[in-house]
Amino acid sequence: MALGLLASSLPVGHAQSPPDSLDRRLAAAPDSARLRLLLRDANALRTSDPDKALQRVDAARRLARQQRRGPQEIDALLLSGRIRYTLGQAAEAAAQLHAAQRLAAAARDTLRLASAYLYLGTTYKNLQQYGPALEYVRQARHYYDRAVRQGHAAARRGVAVTYNNSGTVYLEQQKYPLAAADFGQALRRGRLLGDSGVVVLALYNLGAIALQRKQPQTAHQYYRQTLVIDRAQGNVQGQAESWLNLGDALLQLKRYRETEQAYGQALQLARQMQARPLLRVVYDGYATLYQATGDFRQALRWRTRFQDLNDSLFRDETTAQVTEMRTKYETEQKEAQNRLLQKQKQLQRARLRAQQLLIRRRNTQLLGGLLVGGLLAAVGWLLYARRRLQQRVELEQQRQQLERQRAAAVLEAEENERRRIGADLHDSVGQLLTAAKLNLHALGQQLGPRLGNQQVLLDNAVATVDESFREVRGISHNLMPTTLLRRGLAAAVRDFLDKLPSDNGLRVEVQAYGLDDIRLQPTVESVLFRVIQELMQNIIKHAQATEVTLQLVRGEDDLTVTVEDNGVGFAPQTLGSEAGIGLRNVTTRMSYLGGQAHFDAAPGRGTTVTLEMPLPLAAVVS
Repeated sequence: MALGLLASSLPVGHAQSPPDSLDRRLAAAPDSARLRLLLRDANALRTSDPDKALQRVDAARRLARQQRRGPQEIDALLLSGRIRYTLGQAAEAAAQLHAAQRLAAAARDTLRLASAYLYLGTTYKNLQQYGPALEYVRQARHYYDRAVRQGHAAARRGVAVTYNNSGTVYLEQQKYPLAAADFGQALRRGRLLGDSGVVVLALYNLGAIALQRKQPQTAHQYYRQTLVIDRAQGNVQGQAESWLNLGDALLQLKRYRETEQAYGQALQLARQMQARPLLRVVYDGYATLYQATGDFRQALRWRTRFQDLNDSLFRDETTAQVTEMRTKYETEQKEAQNRLLQKQKQLQRARLRAQQLLIRRRNTQLLGGLLVGGLLAAVGWLLYARRRLQQRVELEQQRQQLERQRAAAVLEAEENERRRIGADLHDSVGQLLTAAKLNLHALGQQLGPRLGNQQVLLDNAVATVDESFREVRGISHNLMPTTLLRRGLAAAVRDFLDKLPSDNGLRVEVQAYGLDDIRLQPTVESVLFRVIQELMQNIIKHAQATEVTLQLVRGEDDLTVTVEDNGVGFAPQTLGSEAGIGLRNVTTRMSYLGGQAHFDAAPGRGTTVTLEMPLPLAAVVS
């Protein structure tokens, strides 16, 4: 159930639909007008067709650079960062925004510099890097304040928006007093400016804080105000969300009849807009309401609706993602084929030119005499052999590159499949078990005293469902470890080892150096975590060890992982193709990271596996 719908903290301009004659207008317009048209139409296409918008904004940036128009180049970079973030390219978006910030700082353009810091703050907040996000928002506020002092009245709204943004950073960290203070500042400044957008956003977030802090009466007051503003503006989406949030507040107040009426208003507006994601939240609210009132039949009815719609939305989203990935893959394949054909044609032309040159040289050699002819023939053969050698080197480099790409694709697909299966177990099977439990409770309430001696069977069924739910949740977390996502590699490894069975007599010691204060790139952490899982599973299954020492050591430019056990050991050279699959998986994953795996083992003296990989600056996230 939604505890206060949080509106986006990033200021967005009102986009207009670009006319159909855009390409003709661009072709006929002079350079100065073309730059303005490109930027305007890229902004208009930003949400409806981000790929086309990105093409427009990249063209605008090139044109602005050619014309040496610094402000427009900064605008293009800012817009490019926002579009790339929409496309899910967070790292590229941050790079574009940093470039805009550097240009604006060099040009001493206060307003554009403030905007760059504001968008950087939002980008890093959504990446859950709250320290940098908060610093960028503070920088944005500093420069908006400076712009106000320089006479830019529009910058006052920017100051108000920065308080909303810093409030959302604190809110996501559950620092409610700091968040409430900043949202209060945004609310006061928005009211002074008469800016309903800033006011509504602050009220939504203050309501969310009140609900989190179990202050439903205060939340109810805030959401009543948002409803009044949304009605005055004719904002149907906002009215639906306000009614839904009012229902959440009333539910905490246990005013159940009013809660049902509020959810009914939200349901009617959501159906009117055909807003299926909002309908899903309303269904969840109804299910929670009826569960709180003890009407388990109605709770089951609405929970089933929620689950059906949730599954439908998930399938639609998955289908769209698969279609998009297939289209991108086919496009990349076609482009690769075209590049290969071009290289083959260039190679054929080069060979033809070489052959023609060789013929002319031989004719000259015949005329110049046998000695000169022999010398030139030898030179021609050396040139031809060198060219062939270069070709073989290039082909080998291409083959190695394709092998690395294939390994990367396989590992990425494997990790995505783990996450998908984990999410499916959590969202689908978990919901079904919840529904089963509700059914059993409803059955128990209907039969009541008539159960008699069958009450024990019913209680056993409920206990079995609970145990199944815990098992599914454990499997889901193993496939998609939340500790790795939230706290990093070292914490995830400790958590994984702590959960190993304690009845096998295995004692594990973990030592981590240089990893407590930094995070690696998500791909690096994920691959290393899976490799360590593979090694520990091999030890448990085959080594018969009683002690394992695992070390993770980060140097200045490399990372070393050592796993040592006192088990029975093995002879690596004697393993067959099937027995060495696990070791090949480890080697393949380390090769993908540009590293190596070394196995030191012999029968009777245990096994030591050393994983070494380079650690460039780009692989470390503070």
